[in-house]
Amino acid sequence: MCKLTKMALAICAAATVSMSGMAQAAPTTINGVTFDSGATLVIGTLFEGLVSSGYTAPITAAGQELGGVGIVDAIKDRNGVTIWASGDNGTELTFKFGGYISEAPVGAGPISINFSGGAVNFFTGVGVTKDFSAASIATALSTASNGTAFLNLLGGSTGVLCPLAGVDCTLQSTILSGTLLAIASGAGNGFLDVTAGAGAANVAFDTNSLPGGHDLSLASSFDSLTVNGGFAVSGSLALKRATVPEPSTIALLGLGLLAMGVSSRRRRAK
Repeated sequence: MCKLTKMALAICAAATVSMSGMAQAAPTTINGVTFDSGATLVIGTLFEGLVSSGYTAPITAAGQELGGVGIVDAIKDRNGVTIWASGDNGTELTFKFGGYISEAPVGAGPISINFSGGAVNFFTGVGVTKDFSAASIATALSTASNGTAFLNLLGGSTGVLCPLAGVDCTLQSTILSGTLLAIASGAGNGFLDVTAGAGAANVAFDTNSLPGGHDLSLASSFDSLTVNGGFAVSGSLALKRATVPEPSTIALLGLGLLAMGVSSRRRRAK
């Protein structure tokens, strides 16, 4: 029997239910793409640039729009194990993004550039040949968005004000070495939130489980030394969902509280 505080009693009850047969939630597959509640979308192929230049120039000043395309190479589960790779189930997962508006670059090595806004749309197809290619900018733009809508996202607040836009920044990036025109290495971070759209996985990803109620965290690295197809900048990206505690974790917590309660009662009895 669990005779503890109300909070401990509630957790203990949850633990009892968990121990009675609840298993770890199985991965979900939508449109041929498999993911779980703690999934990380691993993107090793990302191309971007200043939209008004046709993506051929980098961001160098305030008020410019950043956009680009890419493909998801793999999806890893909460334990870092690959549960889906590009081509599995005869499908690929590609994306196109834009609407990230730059603030004025700050510093001279490292150089910080923050962005507001932003929209990222993912596309997939089942039983189709992988066709994403960055042989040219036109081909990349076309093959990144020619599938079925999978996930629709908007940039989420980082809690840092973007003065030019008058709203919170959604993406913070830093050129760690090099210059605005010749980026040797850079890194970025931000948040993304599910928005209205036709994405088949929108409901599944709309969990609001990250700090601030966000759905995905974003971490990127980039440079302008390994570009392809005419884009100004290339890089990699990881989009991570929050890991929801499994029933087994709740069970262990409940048992721990139970043990603490029993120990406390024994001490009082003495």
